Amino acid sequence: MPQSGLGMCCRPTAYDDVLVYRTVLWYLLLGGRHIDGAHLYLNHRAIGEGIAEAIHRGVKRKEIFVTTKIFPTQFGYDSASLLVPKYLEELGLEYIDLLLMHFPSVHPSLSPCKKDGKSAAECRQETWIALSEARSGGLVHNVGVSNFEVSHLQGLEGIAGGAPIANNQIEFNPFVPESVRETVEYCAKRNISITAYSPLGGLMNQGKAFVDETMAKISANNDNRRISQIMLRWAIQRGCAVIPGTGNPDHMKDNLSVYSFKLSNKDMEIIDGLHEIANEKGYSFLETPDFE
Repeated sequence: MPQSGLGMCCRPTAYDDVLVYRTVLWYLLLGGRHIDGAHLYLNHRAIGEGIAEAIHRGVKRKEIFVTTKIFPTQFGYDSASLLVPKYLEELGLEYIDLLLMHFPSVHPSLSPCKKDGKSAAECRQETWIALSEARSGGLVHNVGVSNFEVSHLQGLEGIAGGAPIANNQIEFNPFVPESVRETVEYCAKRNISITAYSPLGGLMNQGKAFVDETMAKISANNDNRRISQIMLRWAIQRGCAVIPGTGNPDHMKDNLSVYSFKLSNKDMEIIDGLHEIANEKGYSFLETPDFE
């Protein structure tokens, strides 16, 4: 899985089919090879069209890493089994590189699996078995999860016939709470890779001036790299993949350039320390609700 990817969510250019097509095509022609999508984003077909055009122009399919996700409203063995071929048809692909369970669960009123009297844990386990079978059949090369905490991961480990958890996609940046850092450490011990979404700061909405001042000094130590590049490089050196979202080719070039430099140990320590200082100053971070 390429460590630098393109997130296809949560901005105007991710919900217009023409712009999605152009975004994916531009990114692949610029050398990017990791595309992150989801059932929830409703743009599978446009993503697939961009990939198809890039392949037509010479990009090899085997070099492209495509991730998508199944939303909890579709959890359950039968539902998940039917959706894998549907996703392939929408994307125009013969296989999906990585298929994730998007969240551990949703509100009980929105979960058809739980309406059948099953617990959220049972719904996740049924879905995991279906995705594992799709992996065994070659329709999916890797399966994983997104927004899962340690307890959720433990509920999937050791299931008879279950595939290994390949990846956990979570919000990860220097400001995440300790619980997220504990999840990252747990995954590292079990060889579960991490994909960091919102790697540039995400939902932390206070203390921006302080962060900018600190990061400006680090930027000056690294040939005046953009702060966004510094943040992406920090996550990559922490062993994560990153999926910043953009429809701007110039920003894509900047994001892909993170392979061209390396932060010093001192710079890494300073950025790591932003977490503790943010906590001391009471800067807020909005966590994803969990319905078990």
